[in-house]
Amino acid sequence: MSDVNVTVVGHVGQDPTLYTSGSGTRWTSIRVASTRRVRDPRTGEWGDGPTMWFTVRSFGDRALNVVESLRKGTPVVVSGRLAFEEYEVTKEVRGADGAVHEVSETRHALAVENATVAVDVARGVARYTRTVHTEVLPAGAPAGGAAALGAGQEGVPGPVEEDVEPDVLEHEDERQAVPV
Repeated sequence: MSDVNVTVVGHVGQDPTLYTSGSGTRWTSIRVASTRRVRDPRTGEWGDGPTMWFTVRSFGDRALNVVESLRKGTPVVVSGRLAFEEYEVTKEVRGADGAVHEVSETRHALAVENATVAVDVARGVARYTRTVHTEVLPAGAPAGGAAALGAGQEGVPGPVEEDVEPDVLEHEDERQAVPV
């Protein structure tokens, strides 16, 4: 069975948080809301359709970049593997006799895993900065860090030493920044 890959356009629903698993893997999970625009056939006016919520998970350096780059309300484009999740929720319900009973309910959620997340530049301006993350070497790696593992050789990335400045637009002074 092959994976189903999806692209979701929406807005970040909460500030991202960075987590570390028991094995040391860094990851983040955010919620992204995607609301479809629909046209009313009777009036011809456009309005919001139903909102779909997706859990979006990124791992490793991607997770660090998501935490550093996104905030609640940021417009994003997300691409990754679609996952269907099922979970149980227990809630208390008061019966007709006044007694409180616990009721379990099965719920479902859509998730996008191993996601690539980008700011949607159709809705604002983004500035790119190349990241330099602390070097984490596998257990038993040779002394000398990335250089000893072959960094700088063909096909092996070396350290990043500088930020990349974005190209300056010819008419940048005509644009106005609009807070999100």
